[in-house]
Amino acid sequence: MAIIIKNARLSYPSLFAPSAYGDGKPTYNATLLIPKGSEAEKLVKSEIERVAKEAFGPKAQAILTKQNEGQRRLMKDGDGPAGLTNDGDPKDGYAGNWILKVSNKVRPTLINRAKENIDESSGQLYGGCIVNVQVDFWAQKNDFGNFINTRLLAVQHWSDGEAFGTVSRANLDDFEAAEESVDW
Repeated sequence: MAIIIKNARLSYPSLFAPSAYGDGKPTYNATLLIPKGSEAEKLVKSEIERVAKEAFGPKAQAILTKQNEGQRRLMKDGDGPAGLTNDGDPKDGYAGNWILKVSNKVRPTLINRAKENIDESSGQLYGGCIVNVQVDFWAQKNDFGNFINTRLLAVQHWSDGEAFGTVSRANLDDFEAAEESVDW
């Protein structure tokens, strides 16, 4: 069952074209920053537990504990090592948040507040904006192990936020308007 995570901050989005990490297969993906203590945090944790209990029964808690102690931890602490750059500096906007990575091999539905489809040229889905995200949590049970994973289904731009990094936009007021065409 998919849930809607509301008011998450978008980070490292790769929503319009798939990208690969290391030797991994390309996916559409993003990192969601979920405020600690929020309703979204409670919803995500509750859904993870529900899916684990449904899939693993009495072994659910032990499997979640093992997953949370390893590299496959679903929700990472933005105040911990996952919230630091390779140089050890805090990542912008990560403190006070949980980090949840979501992905899908198939392009997710991308919409605005009015539920209209948007594309990359809209400029609405960028690192730092606020989004609502539809995510399906599912249980993996195979020779590679028992885990809870995420599947990114849809992203809705909800509001603008301070962009991460050094995003610069052109100021059209800096240009002069030509009153007539110039032949070269």
